[in-house]
Amino acid sequence: MKRLPIYIFGLAAINFGAVPLMAQEDSIAIDAKTIVTETQAVTDSILKPKKRTGNLFVGVDIFNPIMSAFTDKQGGQAVISYKVHKKWNAVAEVGYEKNRYDELDWDIDVNGLYFKLGFNWFISQDYEDASNGFYTGMRFAYSAYQQTVNQYPIRVSNNQVDEYGSFPAANVSAYWVEILGGARVRLIQNFYADVSIRPEIYIGSKKQEGLDPLIIPGYGKDIGPINFSVFWGITYKLF
Repeated sequence: MKRLPIYIFGLAAINFGAVPLMAQEDSIAIDAKTIVTETQAVTDSILKPKKRTGNLFVGVDIFNPIMSAFTDKQGGQAVISYKVHKKWNAVAEVGYEKNRYDELDWDIDVNGLYFKLGFNWFISQDYEDASNGFYTGMRFAYSAYQQTVNQYPIRVSNNQVDEYGSFPAANVSAYWVEILGGARVRLIQNFYADVSIRPEIYIGSKKQEGLDPLIIPGYGKDIGPINFSVFWGITYKLF
């Protein structure tokens, strides 16, 4: 019977010795798992860099203000773009323009607002920053403006100008469609350059005294079935 306490003491010593050993093994296993997890995270960050996505952009056109120093065209344009689904962006633009047509015996002053609503679809996007890329798109445009015909030629015989007429200021409007191609490129931080070329297709207008418009804010001069414009702007990514 005297040997029983000795056996009990021996078993207790073995158990107490095994507990630190098991705890040490568990600690090693946890550390190894942590190292593997952190290594995988670093590997993913290198091989799969996080994309810089952008949902809402606001910006202004800087091309027309620059050109106003050399032409009669005055005004500006603002733009807002929102990503609605993957490569699709809804876009709204609003601008003001004051301009003059003084050619071929015509003298016309116009000033007013124009509005454009449409979309951009990104053909290609940068892997690290999905806000960079090339896109195509469309705009439906409308302009409501005031027109003053200071002078227009009246041709009576032999297609010669016999006299001139004029019309006072009147409120008119016009609408057209733009099909565009462009690119958006990050400059620094949240600032991006946005450039697009836009063939414009004239649809119709509310005329003044039956005269076809020769100049429309947001569309341009020498009205024909197709015109071209350029948007060269700076946009800022809000989020």
